[in-house]
Amino acid sequence: MRQLTPVDARDMASIHAESFAPPFGSGGWDALEMATHAARDLCLGVRQDGHLAAFIIVSVASDQAEILTIATADASRRQGFAQRLMDEALIRLEADGVTELFLEVAEDNVGALAFYKSAGFQPIGRRPGYYRRVDGRFAAITFSKK
Repeated sequence: MRQLTPVDARDMASIHAESFAPPFGSGGWDALEMATHAARDLCLGVRQDGHLAAFIIVSVASDQAEILTIATADASRRQGFAQRLMDEALIRLEADGVTELFLEVAEDNVGALAFYKSAGFQPIGRRPGYYRRVDGRFAAITFSKK
């Protein structure tokens, strides 16, 4: 596991596109957006067979932080990479004085909802119609972890 840099932006964008293709998005963020995040946010990545397999982006503001995204390459799913990234991010955030972590996830993303609940996140709000899908609009569920 390592801190990602703007050099990793294309690989990040490729994985994000896989992870947030319909029905869970519109194809993900592009390489420029990823380079921007890698330059300013906590961006951790896990490699497998010499390639980026998964990453997390966390935006930190004082003693609070927000998980902007976690994405895993299709070929690397169900191997515990997201959990490893979450664990390492929590360690680093706590060391930096972060006391609360937030995120939001679409209400129809059953796998992500289960993952975040198992990681100890608690639902704290709902944004109706936040995510647009080809088959309609879905709420964003906001979560918090102290």
